[in-house]
Amino acid sequence: MRYCRKGDTNASLFGCQKLLEQYERDENVLTLLEAMHDAFDFAHHEDTLKSIKPDSKQAEILTMMLRDVCSCSDFIQSYAKDSQFCTLSSSSLLTSMNL
Repeated sequence: MRYCRKGDTNASLFGCQKLLEQYERDENVLTLLEAMHDAFDFAHHEDTLKSIKPDSKQAEILTMMLRDVCSCSDFIQSYAKDSQFCTLSSSSLLTSMNL
């Protein structure tokens, strides 16, 4: 029978904490991706686009919203370059996204 030393237990707890933190970050990025998808769905809806006048406040808001989506896209791209991204999260979550 092998007994764990105190140092082994602390290292294991630290490792588990790091894994949980990475999982939470990955889940937050997936939530952001879903919000971006929703924004594009809204902006792509033909009735929405027809009802917005080019020089209106709504057009300005839609433009700012889509700029923010582009900024989010840049963030996700840089985040995904990290080798730990989604290594703990279910890959089925990414494949279920209708992009």
